[in-house]
Amino acid sequence: DDDYDDTGAFLATFVALNAFGTLLSGLLCVLAGKVKLANLAGFLPYPVLCGFFSSVGISIWMSAFKVDTGVTIQRAMSSSGSWSFLFGNFARHAPSFVAGTALYVLGPRGPHFLLGIIALTIVFSYLTMFLTGTSLDEAQDMSFFWKKEEVMMSEEAREFSYGPPAAFGLWSPNVLKMICWPAFMNGLSGVIAMSVIYLLRCSLHAAALNKCTAQNKSNEGGAESHPLSSANGHQNIQAKATALEIEQGHELKPKQKPKDLMMWYANSLFSVAFAGGFAVLPAIALGGIFSKIGATSRAPQYGAIILLLGCYLSDFWICSYVPKCTFSSLLVLAAIDLINSWFIKSYQKLATEWVVVPFIVITSLTLGMLQSVGLGLGASTLIFVASFYRAGVVKFIANGLTIRSTIERNCEDNQWLHENADLIQLLVLQNYLFFGNASSCLKYIQSMFDDEGGSDPDLPPFPKYVILDLSIVTGIDTSAVDVLGEISALCKENKCNLIFAGIPRVIRPALITGGVKPSRKNQHLSFSPDLDSALGRAEDGLLKFVGHNEEKAADVGAKLKHKRRVSMVDHGLRHALREIDVQHNLSLAKHLQTLEKYTTPIEINVGERLVDAARDDNLHRGLYFVESGIIRCDHDSSMSLTRGGTRSGFFAAPHIDSSTDSIGQVRARSATVGRTANLLKKNPQGAALMAQDHVFRLARIGPGWVIGSISEFLGQDIPGTYTALTPCRVHHLSFETLEELEIDSPVLILHLYKLLSHLSARRQEMTIGQLATMRSIFSSTAPTKPISRSKMAKLCAYSAH
Repeated sequence: DDDYDDTGAFLATFVALNAFGTLLSGLLCVLAGKVKLANLAGFLPYPVLCGFFSSVGISIWMSAFKVDTGVTIQRAMSSSGSWSFLFGNFARHAPSFVAGTALYVLGPRGPHFLLGIIALTIVFSYLTMFLTGTSLDEAQDMSFFWKKEEVMMSEEAREFSYGPPAAFGLWSPNVLKMICWPAFMNGLSGVIAMSVIYLLRCSLHAAALNKCTAQNKSNEGGAESHPLSSANGHQNIQAKATALEIEQGHELKPKQKPKDLMMWYANSLFSVAFAGGFAVLPAIALGGIFSKIGATSRAPQYGAIILLLGCYLSDFWICSYVPKCTFSSLLVLAAIDLINSWFIKSYQKLATEWVVVPFIVITSLTLGMLQSVGLGLGASTLIFVASFYRAGVVKFIANGLTIRSTIERNCEDNQWLHENADLIQLLVLQNYLFFGNASSCLKYIQSMFDDEGGSDPDLPPFPKYVILDLSIVTGIDTSAVDVLGEISALCKENKCNLIFAGIPRVIRPALITGGVKPSRKNQHLSFSPDLDSALGRAEDGLLKFVGHNEEKAADVGAKLKHKRRVSMVDHGLRHALREIDVQHNLSLAKHLQTLEKYTTPIEINVGERLVDAARDDNLHRGLYFVESGIIRCDHDSSMSLTRGGTRSGFFAAPHIDSSTDSIGQVRARSATVGRTANLLKKNPQGAALMAQDHVFRLARIGPGWVIGSISEFLGQDIPGTYTALTPCRVHHLSFETLEELEIDSPVLILHLYKLLSHLSARRQEMTIGQLATMRSIFSSTAPTKPISRSKMAKLCAYSAH
């Protein structure tokens, strides 16, 4: 019905929707504080924040333009009229723009500058009216002032006996019965969307408030400088572009938690929802200026409340005597503040990522604010992925010739590995594994098995072992797991073993779920706790299955045994001493042959431990000279003074587990850490309680080695476990016999100690070399494009010439 006046229904429905929106916003703020979403904005990329606030700044300026001209900037620029229409509107807006610029430049110097410029806008407006003979009614007709009917309650709204904008007017029966519920339901989607946006704005304000407060405190008593200048970069820009005023007038605390701030917002929103009215949005501009003039204290906020109450009680008629340029100049100030802080100054920090900022600004003007933020997130993510891909996932590339395990081996094995260890290929990966960078690793491993060069002797051999070290990988996605599965299948097809070393706990479940795990179908695949153990396993595999060293050692042992049977004389110790001379370039065997009558030969079967073979307790301490066979030495990690590995539940230092996957959620001082630390302080053997459930390899020894050289000097039992890989024979010289010989044969003991000192020095040199190798892994930068097998052959041929 065209004659039906629906003003009352519209007003009642609009106020009801507004109350529902503020109530929903308050509930979302409470939920954000409870489920740790108060700092949600802290996870947004910085370019997206810059673009969002820059868009808000331009929107505020467009609002100021409309206040002065009565038309939108889009209409002014797209009008089919003459250029005079466009220039005329900009001329009307010019005084506000000049006043806003003056407020931005002079306002931070003190409150008198800010109040003085605002007062001057009013004085100049009335002075211009006096000089031109323009009355107030004429100025209002020309839209330089608001008319009273534009700011005061309309007559239609006064038809309610008691209703909006009176306090709690929504709950009047006359208002409730006039709500159009179909229109209310149609408007819910927009209200919910705005509530989510409001939650985002509140989280932005809460996350930046502490930084802003700390920065403002550091600026107190400093030199006269603009508080929005980027002296300290990103934090300054974000903090100073955030408001300091809080609706309820509470003083700000330097360490106020974001969730507490969200509760403040929620309480104010609940009050607004029941009282009826519009929520005061968190200010995102003027923060630096208001802080500089002291607006963060209680008095200015109480004064603002009193002024607002006076305008409310007078039905805002006083606003009709204030020129529009006074209000719009404040909007221009906010717009300049935001655009300068988030658009202009961000260009100096973001470099290539800055393109996201104007992209969000343009899309916000064409598509809308929420859509622009979503598109900005997508663009920022693409730029991040591209930069992340360029950073590279490969930290270090090597093979068995350039990096060796810390396992000590005899000269024969070392020489064989020196000639054939390029059958081991190593990749140390880093960062986060996703499809893009994982695919590049797959292409590189495929190049290891390229057969383009045919039988070219310069081509590196096809690898027998590929080691992927994941110890410094931070995460992996499902597509990258599939790529690792393709790498596993490629290695299996080419009869190559694949070893994953140092798999972090956050990655292991993804690999197992994706089928990348050792099994009967994947016997070529194995997991190792760290890189050194993986290298040791690969070297052992090459020596056993390619070099056949265990078979050779068994043959040597059998020949020596046959020789002893034929000659009926045991000269096994002499053979062991000669092997030491040969392998270490010494000439001490002839001086130590006298030890033969003081030693006891011990036979060790395959898989038998040394302590089990030496069944007499008196044989546990002393020196063992290896005559034949290969023995593996494993060391318990609890015997080390480095207590990095710990069992579950025992931590002497703060740690990150599955429930606290962020360093920000870890407490540096906790009772659990303190109790474990006290256990280590009071009991030096407490490390054994905290040791991990794995051991590490010390050596793979054979003829030419002496077991117990270090423990002999310390007077302790031999650490570690020695297990025979082949039939072995050793000669034991007890610790008690050594003490007797120090008195009876000092010259003999001096030669023995000279031998042991030389062996210890060689071990120290090897340790230093291994430390240098580990340092090169973490300090070297691998090439962005690894060299393929064919290119490596060309380089080898060129270097040969």
